[in-house]
Amino acid sequence: MVKFWINLHPLTSRAFYPKYEKIHDEESLETDSGPRWRQRRTNQWIAWPSRATIIVLINLVIVGLLLYALEPLITLLRRNKELFSPRVALPSSNILYDRNRTDRLSHIPRILHQTTATETIPEHWVRSQKSCKQAYSDFEYKLWTDASARSFLANHYPWFLDTWDNYAFPIQRADSIRYFVLYHYGGIYLDMDTWCNESLPIHDLGSCTAKHYALFKSTLPTGVTNDLLITSANHPTYAAAITQLPVFNAITRVWARWQPHCAIMISAGPLFLTMVVKQYLLEQPSLPSPTVGVINATELAPYAIDLESSTWHRADTKPKFIGLAVALIDVAQALGRRLSSFLIAASSAASPQAATLLRHHVF
Repeated sequence: MVKFWINLHPLTSRAFYPKYEKIHDEESLETDSGPRWRQRRTNQWIAWPSRATIIVLINLVIVGLLLYALEPLITLLRRNKELFSPRVALPSSNILYDRNRTDRLSHIPRILHQTTATETIPEHWVRSQKSCKQAYSDFEYKLWTDASARSFLANHYPWFLDTWDNYAFPIQRADSIRYFVLYHYGGIYLDMDTWCNESLPIHDLGSCTAKHYALFKSTLPTGVTNDLLITSANHPTYAAAITQLPVFNAITRVWARWQPHCAIMISAGPLFLTMVVKQYLLEQPSLPSPTVGVINATELAPYAIDLESSTWHRADTKPKFIGLAVALIDVAQALGRRLSSFLIAASSAASPQAATLLRHHVF
């Protein structure tokens, strides 16, 4: 039996079988180039983000959209004093001055603009209109009706007719036309419910060295109003205003019927003008700008008084709008603080580096 296994051993040994060299296979080399444990670890590294990371990213997007949408209101409140603090002082109306004085060159034309729907002046505006025509008797007087305003636009700015014809409310046309005529002609614009005591000393306004000058009236809670406007012709602020009117109308037209007061203010009213002036001032090399002045109602009182008839809305519109604007700003700031705290806390758990970045660069 032993002899049998000895004879069988060569058949079962490895040396009995011929040795074959492994065929060179490039695909096999690429697949088996590394150890299997390294391949398994590589697959583990490719994983979906954690739930906390996704929540942080979603909230970052929400915060970014909120800050982007409410940035104009936040900037207005934060930089109101810097941008719209009244700095213009007028001489007392009791001091006599020569209306035709030439010792100081003024770029503001002697033109008074007013607007109304038709040539027939409403009874409650007759006396105030008469007071302004008397105070500015040596000025050229231009009364812009809906018909004459549209004819003016058709001749000089036909690209705006589509926006003009499709405004949701008549007051938007009254607001927008004042920017066009002031850009085109320059001069003074006064609302029909303005009572004029004396003509404003336009020769005392502006800088002798500045090519352009525009005077705006401050309002609350921030910015400027558009019931009294004074400017030289072709002022850059009014150039920006007339070019941005179609854009702001397109933004507000979708929801104008549900929020008419806000739509009017933002599309062509005082808030629209405030946004335009703000952007112009922020682009200036220094503040206050020699090309823009801001004056308050108290300083204007000896010359002109706003009777505040507000015929285009109910008496509660101004408080509503002011409350809405302040509420939006407060909500934006509160959301910013709360979301920033949440994001920093959430990101600290996921990544200390991300938390540091948020703390120092985002908020």
